[in-house]
Amino acid sequence: MRAVTSTRRRGIVLLAGTLTTALLALGVAMMPVSYVVLEPGPTVDTLAQDVITVSGAESSASAGQLRLTTVQVRSEITLREAAQAWLDGDHALVPRASVYPPGLTDRQVEQRNAEAFTASQRNAETVARRELGRPFQASFGQEDIGGPSAGLMFTLGLIDRLTPADLTGGKVIAGTGTMTESGAVGGISGIPQKLLGAKAAGAQIFLVPEANCAEAVRNAVPGLPTARVATVDDALAALKTFAEGGTPPPCPGSR
Repeated sequence: MRAVTSTRRRGIVLLAGTLTTALLALGVAMMPVSYVVLEPGPTVDTLAQDVITVSGAESSASAGQLRLTTVQVRSEITLREAAQAWLDGDHALVPRASVYPPGLTDRQVEQRNAEAFTASQRNAETVARRELGRPFQASFGQEDIGGPSAGLMFTLGLIDRLTPADLTGGKVIAGTGTMTESGAVGGISGIPQKLLGAKAAGAQIFLVPEANCAEAVRNAVPGLPTARVATVDDALAALKTFAEGGTPPPCPGSR
């Protein structure tokens, strides 16, 4: 009788230990980590009527699309979610501090991104006015997007809307890049996720800032060629070539 009782006790102790270990492992897996996940975000056609509104000038319609691309940030993730993102090629696991700098609240970061987004719109309008050689006033939608990386596609969207010819050639073109007042296209972050988002949206080519070409080549998406652009004139030339059935200069090393 004692032997049976002793065996039962050992079984209970073993079971309790196993359950404790499992609960501890579950608790660790559910603990938050100081990383965030970057994943493909929605794309937006800058030629859509609710995205860019022009006054003081006649606008034209296009059969194609000029889509800006975005990256979604998933914060407050657990260790398990971090591990899943690390194993998933469509997502990127990055330190939280690279998106939310220390010393700033999430609200302050969002405010900075909103200000950068507004500045990108102002620069787009300035460059488009200079390219077209005439005044007009533009207003922009999509206030839920932040950061400066839509500058290039806003600029191209404005120019296309105010040009009688269809610069897209009826094709779906996606891209990204900041835009300075001088017309220079600057590098951005999140190229791998933006390429994937563009492909999912049906893009036929992707305009890549010259500064991001190496990263774009490393993360090439089958069936989505790239075009290297360093200025707004490069981008316009790429649009013209692609619309006419040609191949714009790609990122070096592209296959």
